[in-house]
Amino acid sequence: DAAFDAWDAMEQAEELSYLEQQLKGCSVDELMTKRFPTRGGALASPRGGGAAAHSQWSSVAAALTYDGDFALSPPYTLKKAGELYSYLRSPNAKPLPRKMVYEMLIAASHAFEAQAAACGSLIHVPPPAKPGERLLVCGDTHGQLQDVLVIFEEHGLPAPGNAYLFNGDIADRGRNATEIFVLLLAFKLACPDIMHINRGNHEQRDLNERPFANGGGFAWEVRAKYPHDELLIDLFQNLFTNLPIASLVGEWALVIHGGLFREEDVTLDDIRAIDACRQPPSVLQTRDDTLLFDALWADPHDGDGIVASDNRGGVSIQFGRDLTKAFCARNGVQSIIRSHQLPKRKRGYEIQHDAMLLTIFSASNYGGVCGNRGGVLVFDDRGPAEVKEFYAPPLDEYRALCEERALLVVMPRIAHWLACARLGPARRPQRQQSRGGPGAPP
Repeated sequence: DAAFDAWDAMEQAEELSYLEQQLKGCSVDELMTKRFPTRGGALASPRGGGAAAHSQWSSVAAALTYDGDFALSPPYTLKKAGELYSYLRSPNAKPLPRKMVYEMLIAASHAFEAQAAACGSLIHVPPPAKPGERLLVCGDTHGQLQDVLVIFEEHGLPAPGNAYLFNGDIADRGRNATEIFVLLLAFKLACPDIMHINRGNHEQRDLNERPFANGGGFAWEVRAKYPHDELLIDLFQNLFTNLPIASLVGEWALVIHGGLFREEDVTLDDIRAIDACRQPPSVLQTRDDTLLFDALWADPHDGDGIVASDNRGGVSIQFGRDLTKAFCARNGVQSIIRSHQLPKRKRGYEIQHDAMLLTIFSASNYGGVCGNRGGVLVFDDRGPAEVKEFYAPPLDEYRALCEERALLVVMPRIAHWLACARLGPARRPQRQQSRGGPGAPP
């Protein structure tokens, strides 16, 4: 409809504008270096952020105290992660304590740095091995916390045998990407094998610094919730640059945010060797630059070959079905799972390239205007099983519904307790019997 088409056109125009500005050398790194030459390399730090950066982040975290009405502190457990999920569903939820966010990001940065050192930019995600186990792949969520909460409600919290893979673009556009990252990291730190996160093209500084109205907003979300804390934004960027570029799910699928490559004969080893611990390049000077850029930005088209992207502009490309088939045959995988695009026909998924390419998109009613469904791809022990679609209400409405449902459960229990209390001391055995206590029938 008109709103869907208008939003899609606006999004394409925003990203075209961004990529064209990048070609003119307008990156945040370059501008900050010119304006503040003594600041150093905080925005383009080497893998691991450097010992000095980690020491500074840790010092800040140690000096902070937990404030607010909810706090989650180390050690991280699935029980604590579940409590955070419940809190974020509450109408009374407020921005999470700054100390909690620092501690979790520091711990997660260490974990992803170790993973990157061991695995490079391509990780192996174990496929479900036996009946009843599942792996759920989610696409873009773009700060729409309600979508993540609904996904976990409908498909179960992350747990052994119920793992999740989020395929990038958690940041920007929506106003609650901070809470999404912290929630996912809580489960990741509690049990690393049940939560996996790929990097998307919006997990980068230049886009995060753009206003919400121009397709960015994440840096401004952080500043609104945690004023005057540029170090926290740097810490998020350190996390982003250590996220993997792609995940391999057995022989079933390569999961990658954007898509395939203009370079010839790309192998899984080439993806694994991408130097991804940096901001994506605006000028493609090397093969490695091109691989990183295309992994995050490429889109498919329905024909064959490589064509320039009219939608996104800049140096972005679209890849055809012949490249998908050749890549899968060369690397022994059955399909490509990607995200990055709002699917047509207002669905949460789109199938292309003779069913060898699937786009999965998990931001329902994208931007609050598109009216589209979100999608989740479910793997079981036999492979990609089905796409489950959903439609989440706005966050405030969803939280109100959660509170109403909780009251529906609690009120009958309260009524029963009051009825038993009115029986008085002489009816204590009757109350015990109603609770299944001593004297209750077997």
